[in-house]
Amino acid sequence: MEISNLTFIVTDDCNFNCSYCFQKKEKKTINNTSIETVVDFFYPYLKSDNDDKIYINFYGGEPLLAYEKIKHATLLLQDKNKAGNKKIEFVITTNGSLLTDETLDFFNHHKFVIMLSFDGLTQDKGRKKGTLDPMIQVMKQIQGYPQINLEINSVFSPQTVSDLSESMRFIIELNGSEITFNLSTMEEWSSSDLETLKEELERLADFLVLFYKITGTIPVKNFQVTREKKERNKSLFHCSAGRHQMAVTPEGKLWGCFLFHDYFKTREKDPQYQDYYFGTLTDFIANHETRYPEVLVNYSELRQDFFRVGGKKTNFCFLCEDLEGCMVCPINAGYSSGSLGKISCQQCKLMKIQRNAHRTFRQKLQEF
Repeated sequence: MEISNLTFIVTDDCNFNCSYCFQKKEKKTINNTSIETVVDFFYPYLKSDNDDKIYINFYGGEPLLAYEKIKHATLLLQDKNKAGNKKIEFVITTNGSLLTDETLDFFNHHKFVIMLSFDGLTQDKGRKKGTLDPMIQVMKQIQGYPQINLEINSVFSPQTVSDLSESMRFIIELNGSEITFNLSTMEEWSSSDLETLKEELERLADFLVLFYKITGTIPVKNFQVTREKKERNKSLFHCSAGRHQMAVTPEGKLWGCFLFHDYFKTREKDPQYQDYYFGTLTDFIANHETRYPEVLVNYSELRQDFFRVGGKKTNFCFLCEDLEGCMVCPINAGYSSGSLGKISCQQCKLMKIQRNAHRTFRQKLQEF
């Protein structure tokens, strides 16, 4: 077992109620005993190669509702790693509403990555009404802390997709330099919505080409040329959940990725539940030598060429000419289709539109 990505789901509670959120909110918070057990047990299994970073993630709900738990876990890991044998990077995913001078000072001191959930001009539509102006101030505030690496995650739905390009531009003009956008698959995308998406991605690509010409940078990660290497190398997407990732829930349960916790929270009777559940912390620690490989076999099958697209007719992804470079999260597929590894026709269309937009963007760059 070699872990490079360890997630503490510190709480299932949240102070937002985003329209596209798939999480079931519960007032559950991880306890210190679970945190200490995770740190003691998993630390030796964290990758020790100094060339590779180990990511320690804090996730929710809204994790800042449990800030003291984040602080406790961070200090424990720093103490474990006081010899500096492992290159640990701390990451928190937050809506930013609970950031204070105290929390930012702590994150700055420990060189956190803050993954800020911010939808730009659509913030008041999809996340929480009245939060656009406060989020602008939060971005400016974070940028005043030199040791914090700020990344932005934006989500667009059929209701907000018409503002995608302007929202990306808006965030870039606020000095956002590492931005990722995602498309909600929790709602139905009509043919008209898909056409709007194509138009918005074309507008965004045109803007990014001009931005690159002036600055030499591409702040929207979906369009960064590094993705070209994956297509050129003919690589196949293989979910790293379970293999290199592990997540602990507020109740002290273990999953290969935090998304599995969200997905199976209301699906305990699903036959796939036991296939991906590593068990409670106590049981896993006692039986990990047998339990880990047993469950890992199932995670190992979460690869793009094993997936299928389902509708009236089932098509297998390994037959698709766009197989290389396509990366569909198995959990996102599950939400849209009802089964892990099965991609809805809608999600397949969304992925194809994004890949085509990226190809067009690369072609425009080459015309310089």
